[in-house]
Parts: sequence; structure tokens; C-alpha cells
Amino acid sequence: MQCAMKKIMLTLCLMIMSASSFAIVNFSTSTGALVMRDVVVDDTTVYDSVTLQLNLADGTFTILDATLRDTTFENTVVDSVTESGLKVDFYGCALTGKNQITCMTKIVALNRDLTVTAGIGSNFDVSKLFDNLSNQYVISTTTALDKAGSSVNFVLIQGISVEVKFIFNNINSQAMSISSFRPSFTVPGIGFVELDFRDIDF
Repeated sequence: MQCAMKKIMLTLCLMIMSASSFAIVNFSTSTGALVMRDVVVDDTTVYDSVTLQLNLADGTFTILDATLRDTTFENTVVDSVTESGLKVDFYGCALTGKNQITCMTKIVALNRDLTVTAGIGSNFDVSKLFDNLSNQYVISTTTALDKAGSSVNFVLIQGISVEVKFIFNNINSQAMSISSFRPSFTVPGIGFVELDFRDIDF
């Protein structure tokens, strides 16, 4: 019976791990508590931690705690770069879905109105991300204003900032941080602008 219960517990752990590849799991045999961090459910809902109480006698479990991750970005600029009349404020990157990382910027035209393409430029210059394992990822989705796609085109009115998010999918589940986030913008009359933000936690 005890061997069967251990198999049930192992099966449950494997099911949970397969549903959330970023999960980190700890189990205490003394309390029967299974604690998981960075759990993603249905590819979209991210939990900071989930605690289950396993009952090895009858093979059931109870959810003791499930803490949703706040996927909103803090209103704190991590880094800021000004280049070619374009100011880019970087607000960080976060795990926002299964094997998905979103990085947020706010951009503003300093001297005049500008037409901007973010994500993938006209010459296929691509926004990229590199994890701490040296894996490279190409932008999946870019969002700005009410637009979303591999690239988005919009007008920046001088002095008014626009939030631009860069979404990367299929991130290696073993990655613990971002070595380099390189958002790219194309501006007529200015050309291709690629920035480089380094050493980012998510």
C-alpha cells in the first residue's frame, strides 16, 4: 500500500511538472506538504507558489495555498537610453505564461513626431533576447497602443510616451535570468535602432 501511494505521489508530481515546466518543487515527508514555485496553469495563469497537502493514506490532496503572480510591471525605470531623438525607458522582464517572457519599454520622441516600427524592422532586423544559458530567442509578439503582431507600426507624438511590450515564447525552462534583451525600432529618416539591456532577472 505504501509503495502504491508513493507511485501516486510521483505521478501527481510528474503531472504537475508537465503542466508547468518552470515549476520548482519541494516535498516534506514529515508534513506531506508539496510546495511548488513558478507554476503556470493552462499556459496563461502564473502562480508565485502553490502548496498542496498530500494525504498518502487515501491518495488525495488539498490545495492549501495558491498565490497568483503579479504580472504587472512596477512603475520603476530599470534603465534608460536616448538615441537618435528616441528615448527608451526599460521596465524589466517577467514570466507571463508557459515558457513565455514579456519585456516592457516606454518610448518617447524627443524632438518631433516620429513613425516607429517596433519588433521586426523592414530589413528583418529583429528584436532578440538571450538567456543565461546563451540561448537566443526572436520576438514572438510586439504590442503597442491597440496593435499586436511580430512587428507594430505607430506614430509617436513628440513628448508623449507609448508603452511597447516585447513577448518571447519557448523560453528554455532551465533559464534563470536574461543576459541580454535587445529591442529594435525602425524610424524613417533615422534608420534601425537596436538597444541592449543586460543582466535581467525575471
